[in-house]
Amino acid sequence: MHPVIDISEAESVVMEVLWQRHPLAAEEVVVALAGRQDWQEATIKTLLNRLLGKGAVRADRDGRRY
Repeated sequence: MHPVIDISEAESVVMEVLWQRHPLAAEEVVVALAGRQDWQEATIKTLLNRLLGKGAVRADRDGRRY
């Protein structure tokens, strides 16, 4: 059984993008959300970092990309 992870509404928007198309680099998530949300790149990366900290997503380093 998987643990339940409590995520915010904003984090769930990011998760929807990842559920539709994965794996994605952080920059690709930013591009995918550009037409849907009025968020800055830093906001999206903050949300990704929160999801990473909660264990909802994982990241692999590929050079300078995650």
